[in-house]
Amino acid sequence: MPPAPGTRQPRALYILFMTEFWERFGYYSMVSIFTLYLVNVLKMDDARAFLIFGAYTSFAYLTTVAGGVAADRVLGFGRAIITGAIIVGFGYLALGFGSERLMFLALALMAVGNGLFKPNVSALLGHFYTDDDPRRAPGFTIFYMGINIGAFAGALLAGIIATKFGYTMAFALAGLGKMASLATYLAGRRFLEKRDRPPEISGSARWNAIVGLAILLAIGLSAILLSRPEWAGWFVFAVGVALVVSYFAIMAKEDPESRRRMLILLVLILFSIPFWAIYQQQGISVTLFTDRDVNRNVFGWIVPASEGTAFSALVLIILSPFVARLWLFLARKGYAVSDLVKYALGPIFLGLSFWVLSVGIVETGDTVKASLMWIVLFYIVFEIGEICLSPLGLALTTKLAPRRLGGYAMGVWFYATAAANFVAGVIGDYAAVPKGAAPAAEASIYEHGFFVYGLMAIAAGIILLVLAPFLKRLMHNRDDSGH
Repeated sequence: MPPAPGTRQPRALYILFMTEFWERFGYYSMVSIFTLYLVNVLKMDDARAFLIFGAYTSFAYLTTVAGGVAADRVLGFGRAIITGAIIVGFGYLALGFGSERLMFLALALMAVGNGLFKPNVSALLGHFYTDDDPRRAPGFTIFYMGINIGAFAGALLAGIIATKFGYTMAFALAGLGKMASLATYLAGRRFLEKRDRPPEISGSARWNAIVGLAILLAIGLSAILLSRPEWAGWFVFAVGVALVVSYFAIMAKEDPESRRRMLILLVLILFSIPFWAIYQQQGISVTLFTDRDVNRNVFGWIVPASEGTAFSALVLIILSPFVARLWLFLARKGYAVSDLVKYALGPIFLGLSFWVLSVGIVETGDTVKASLMWIVLFYIVFEIGEICLSPLGLALTTKLAPRRLGGYAMGVWFYATAAANFVAGVIGDYAAVPKGAAPAAEASIYEHGFFVYGLMAIAAGIILLVLAPFLKRLMHNRDDSGH
């Protein structure tokens, strides 16, 4: 069991902070330029590029479900993290060859490797806190800052390198980030108090062979499905149905308190799907809108469109402490905002950010390019939404799930992101511009698409606010403290 909590964060937090920093550096180096690579280099139309982007980012999180189970039952957190990092590294190497056919194998390697890596870093961190440890939420906020600092640095450099030296060099940068993540984890592993070690069953050669074969099959299947993103959607849906059935089966075997926790968690996870589906428009429709219809000239320098991802992360880093202080200030004044209300505010602010863009297009008209200030304002409101929902979601997942199901629960959380990412590629059609469209038609498509995205997100947030009293009563019944 973790030691009794004090005021100082566990040293493992800082090891895992840097591990995640470098991993996200690599991921966002690649993903920030990927849509532009598909459209501008491989000459795909918007709709197909959006589907491939959605399918890849979906599979990158879909595989986390199996990765969490593999860590819980056989590999342990450490072996899952190390194996995943190595597989992703080979994926970045393959992507650098610039072949469209090889690209799908590269994407499959990166997706499967991410499935082994991503859920288990977060789940491992959760093992360093007791259920009611007051350091948990601040610790995950610090951890989430590592994610976003890595995203900022990776996206910033990738955009510049892709513009100056080409996409191959930018993809190589992503590979270096992943290798730095692996090196950081290995160097700091002695501070993890052996909590990343595998369960007893891992000593079985049979189970190790089964997991190895499953990884190879997952890579092959992913490569086939990613090359046919229309099929990938049905696969994501089928996995979702199976996951819901398994979730309820597991929940039914738990004690009443654990069942209440898991039910609350399931509701929060379901409401994260519309949030992330709209959120991912940042990397597809918003990036192409910025590339085509925004005046990006800043003192003679044409800002790469992909730098929106870097700016997004920078805004989050700057605003996070101010939002945290706002919650504390309101609590001291007797107006404490519950976790459920904070969570619901996430999609509401996200929706408002897309309405900002829609208004910006109307105000600008279709004869000139929009001011970069509309993009700046968009990302400020956009990131307030992310600050409200995402770090809180990670913390609540590790808190509400039974400890022995930590990896599985984190995998379920990331499955919601996987489903949302594929949905993002599908609803990207609202803002997909046909080749050869006139400027007036292009502006109209973006204005309508961004309005619809805003409406979807705000509606989800309002519905969750309506459900909040019921969920609060359920949480109140969970223990005597009423939290």
